[in-house]
Amino acid sequence: LEVTISSQPSIEGINAYYEAVLAYKPFPAWSSAAEKAMEDPKSPMARVLAADCAFCQGDAARAKELLEQLIDDKEKEKWSWRECKYVEAWRSWVLMSDPVGCYNTLAEVVNRHPTDLFAVKRGHIMGLILGDGQKMLDIVETAANVCGKAVPPPRYLHGMWAFGLEQQGCYKDAERIAKEGLAFETTLGPDAWLDHGMAHALYFQGRDRLEDAERFLKERSSTWSKEALHPFLYTHCWWHLALLHCERGNFDDCLAIFDERLWPEGPAGLEQGKDPQVQLNALNLLWRLELRQASILPRWQRVLDGCKGLSLPKDGEKGPLQHSDLLLDILLIRGLCIDAKDSEPLEQFLSATQAHAQEMAKGAAGADGRGDAYGALARHVADIFRSDLPDTADTTERRAKAREGVWALQSQWGCLGGSVEQRGILLEAVKGPVICGEPK
Repeated sequence: LEVTISSQPSIEGINAYYEAVLAYKPFPAWSSAAEKAMEDPKSPMARVLAADCAFCQGDAARAKELLEQLIDDKEKEKWSWRECKYVEAWRSWVLMSDPVGCYNTLAEVVNRHPTDLFAVKRGHIMGLILGDGQKMLDIVETAANVCGKAVPPPRYLHGMWAFGLEQQGCYKDAERIAKEGLAFETTLGPDAWLDHGMAHALYFQGRDRLEDAERFLKERSSTWSKEALHPFLYTHCWWHLALLHCERGNFDDCLAIFDERLWPEGPAGLEQGKDPQVQLNALNLLWRLELRQASILPRWQRVLDGCKGLSLPKDGEKGPLQHSDLLLDILLIRGLCIDAKDSEPLEQFLSATQAHAQEMAKGAAGADGRGDAYGALARHVADIFRSDLPDTADTTERRAKAREGVWALQSQWGCLGGSVEQRGILLEAVKGPVICGEPK
C-alpha cells in the first residue's frame, strides 16, 4: 500500500504499528512502532498512526494536536488518496467524536484497498463503539470477499470475520470461519482475537455447546501470554472462560480466574487495571456474580478503588478516562450501588453521566438518540440496584419501573457499545440470570 514517506525505518515503523494493533500487543509495542514511524515527521500516515496511538492510550490532547497539524498541512495535495482518507477518518473519530463518520470513511478505504486490514480493524472498533454488528460484519466481509480464500489468508482476517458474523447472529457460520482460520495457525501463528471469535460463536449456540466452549478456551488458554498480549484481550479471553464457569454455577473456578487473571490483588492488579477495558471485564463479571449471590464485596471495592482517578473521579477531579466507554459507565454505576453507607459517590457519578449524555446529544456522538438512551439507562440501572433505598412498597415500585425502562430501551442497548455478550448484563438486570444469552 502506497505511503508518502522518505525513510525506510519509518516504513518499518508503520508496518510494525499495523502488526502491533492487529495482534493486540501491549501498548509499549504500539508506542515503539509509532516512534519509529515518526522518524519521518512529515509523513501523513506516520502522524495519523501516532495520533491513533496517543488517543488509544488516553492522551487525547496529543492526538488532537497531531490531527490539527495534518488538517492545516500545506503539503496535503502530495498525499495519496488513502492517506487523505485516513486523516478524514481519524478527524471524525478524535476531533468530532463521530464514530459513524469515521466508519463510513474507513469503509471507503476498504472498498478501494481491501487488503488494508488496519482500516478494517479500526472500522471494526467503530462498530463496537456503536454496538452495531452489521457495521462490524460489512467492513470485514468487503475484505474477505477479495482475500478470504487466499492460501494462506491474511493473518488476523478470520478473527474479525468470525466475530462480525457472530455479532449478527450467524453463529454456525462464525464457528465455520473461526475453524478455517485456526487451520492456518501453524503457518500464520496464533491469533487471540480468533480464539475470542470462536468463544462468542459457541456461547450463543446454546447450552448444548457450553462444554465445547469451555474445552476450547481451556485448550487455547496456554497461548494467551500476559507479556505478549494487550491487557484488554488477555483479560477478555479469560473473562469468556470465567463467564462460562459463572453461568454454570462453578463460582470457585470463576473467582479463581478473577483473582489470578482479571484483577489480582496488589500492585499487579492496579497496574493492569489502568486500562478501561480491563476495568470493564472485571466489573462485568462481578455484576453477574453479584446477581447469583456469590460473596464478592471486597472484590467490588478493589476494582472501584483502582478506577478512581481514571474512569472515576478522585478528590473532586474528573478522571482522564471518564466516559471513554459508555458500557463501562453503566458497570461503574452498578458497582457504586453496592455500598449503602455512602451514596455520594453514586450521586456524583450519576450526575456526571447525565451531563455527558446531554453533551453527546448536541453532536454526532449522540446521533439517533444514542446520548438520550445512554442517560436513561444510567438512571434506570441506578434505580434498580442502589442499596441506599428503604425497603418499602415505593422502592419496589421504583425498581419495577426502572426494569421496565431498561426493557423498553432494548433496541437501543447498542448505544453503550461493546458486544452482545457484554451487554448481557442489561438482560440480567431485567430478567435475572442468563445462560448463553437467554434467561435462565
